[in-house]
Parts: sequence; C-alpha cells; structure tokens
Amino acid sequence: MTAVAIVDHERATREWVARMIEASNHFCLHSVHRCGADAIDKLASSEAHIALVEADLPDMVGAKCIHELRENTSGLKVIVYARTEEAETILHCLKAGALGYLTKDIFPTKLLQAIQDVAAGGAYMMPSVARKVVASFQHEKPLTWPTFSEREQEVLALLCKGYSYREIGAQLFVSPNTVRFHLKNIYRKMKVNSRHEAVIKASRVGMVKSD
Repeated sequence: MTAVAIVDHERATREWVARMIEASNHFCLHSVHRCGADAIDKLASSEAHIALVEADLPDMVGAKCIHELRENTSGLKVIVYARTEEAETILHCLKAGALGYLTKDIFPTKLLQAIQDVAAGGAYMMPSVARKVVASFQHEKPLTWPTFSEREQEVLALLCKGYSYREIGAQLFVSPNTVRFHLKNIYRKMKVNSRHEAVIKASRVGMVKSD
C-alpha cells in the first residue's frame, strides 16, 4: 500500500486530505507535517512513498523543501498541492524534482488518481498548470533540438504520452533499467534533470500538447 505524507501549514487541508487518504483502499497515511523543516527531519530514511507538499510553507518555499526531501529521503516522490498557479512557482517546484503539480481546487478523485499515477512511476500535471508552463517558455530563445538515436526518440515519445518506465519498457520490449539508461542520455542531451523538464521542452517542438 502506498504511504502518503502531507506537508501543509493549513490545518483544514491537512485534516481533509488525511481523511481522504485513510478512506482509500490504495493508500495509507504515513505522517502529517506543518512545516518543511519538520518534514525534512522526520521523513529522512522513512518508508513514505509519496509526499504532498504545499508550495508556500511558513518556513521555506516549496521548491527548497522538495529538493531537501529528495536529497534526504530515498525513493520519495513529491507532488505539489498548492493554491497558487504562478508559472515561476510551478517551474521552480518542477525543477526541484516534483513529479506532479496540483491546485487545491482539484476534484478529490483527480487528486487520488494523481497520487496513484506518480506512485506507479508516472507524473501528473493539471491541464491549466501545463498551459502556464508551456506559455512561460514562449518568450525564451528558440530551443536547439538535440540529435537522438531512433531508440531514444521512441523512449522520449512514450515519455511525453505519460507512460511510466515500466510501461515504456513493455512497449519497446526492454527492461526498465534499459529505459532508465536511455532517459539518462536523453536528459543529458536536452540539458534537463527530470521527466517534467523533458516533457516541457518537448512540448515546445510539438512532441506533446497540453489539453
């Protein structure tokens, strides 16, 4: 069962999400934290699988919390659950390693689906958030697209469709480790550090479109 930690300064949000997690058949509540420092300290070396992190914590910005959590907690995957849709905040969180960005007006079923997708190795971004991210790149210099091998192009195309590492491997008849090897080369060529950054850059050349 997927263990979920909540990092949010709003008591009402913590309690509501906790009740929803505990009522689910697929998730269990790991822990609840009111600030980033407490989460970083208590989640280190823990068995939590997913952390829902507010983008604007009282003691630090969400991006810093995400970075520290990923550095100190092996295997932890982070989803941002915030009130803001500011493009700068979204980008900072994604660059810090978040695998999803949701706003607090998302339907409960969509929130649970996002947790499930990320836990399974995928990623999740609300369409409204995706549009803001894509729009933020419109004023940048044109992207110089690197040269990929045929296999790397296949892997990147499936990544842009939202497939997990395991699903990409099944589609291409290779192991997840082989997929990770190709993605490491893809990220290096694209000069990115995460699948979100890769998908965002790919969207600028028409490989993926937001809904």
